[in-house]
Amino acid sequence: MKTRLAILLIIVAAALAGCNDVDKGQKTKTVGWFLDHRDELAMALKTCSDNPGELGKTPNCINANEARNQVTVQEMEDALK
Repeated sequence: MKTRLAILLIIVAAALAGCNDVDKGQKTKTVGWFLDHRDELAMALKTCSDNPGELGKTPNCINANEARNQVTVQEMEDALK
């Protein structure tokens, strides 16, 4: 009986581990990709800021924010030239 319960708990835990649909199956985009695709960067930043509680710590939001930071630094450096 205990063995069956343990197996059932393992199966349920494994099934629940695959239920995280926060990124909805989207492929993770790199910082460089976002730098090369500014329109998608703007859309990602808007999506991330509209729902930071759910999306803020996803790889795409982290990478989009880093790309935005790099763009800002580059613009500041360009302005000082």
